[in-house]
Amino acid sequence: MQIRKKLLFQLAAFLILSVLSLYIYQNRYALMGVFYQTIRSPEEAISKYREAVESNPEDVYSLYNLALMYKDRGDIDRAVVVYEKLLAVSPDHPYASFDLGYLYMKKGEYDKAVALLRKAVEMNPRNVYAHQTLGNIYKQSGRYKEALAEYNSVLQIEPTNRYALWDIAEVYERMGLKDRAEEQYRHYHEITDCSLKRFWNCFD
Repeated sequence: MQIRKKLLFQLAAFLILSVLSLYIYQNRYALMGVFYQTIRSPEEAISKYREAVESNPEDVYSLYNLALMYKDRGDIDRAVVVYEKLLAVSPDHPYASFDLGYLYMKKGEYDKAVALLRKAVEMNPRNVYAHQTLGNIYKQSGRYKEALAEYNSVLQIEPTNRYALWDIAEVYERMGLKDRAEEQYRHYHEITDCSLKRFWNCFD
């Protein structure tokens, strides 16, 4: 009986080690990418994530990290290409739509940016950054009512968001609503006042 138990234990251990070894082998490039990313060696990390994607074009984890690293170092064009590949593989990725939409905004391709940012908001209606970025695009495009709607969505989630408060005042000013703009600027300064009188604002 004891011999049988020992054999079963050895078989289970062998199977676990085999599965673990297979996992490590199949994900060796991605794991090396994580290692180099952890020790702050971005070029080596990018190289390994690229190898991971070449080995498995549907490796969502490596695609996202590769795109993110390109984005963080300002290589927008390469980041866009990788994000597009990522969304082709994983259309409902929780971060890719916003990230790619933001990059298209930086490139001045507003139609593409708006479509992706709207998708990001549909996936997560409380995504403050997507609402704020949409508001910024609408403001730059002269679509002031839509901009106000997005900034107000931000304030519904974060009532003291200083960027949305300021941007609303700017939109009113561009619309020629001088009184409302001045009132909003006063409200902004009250909320962001970090003086002794309103010291609690310092912790926002």
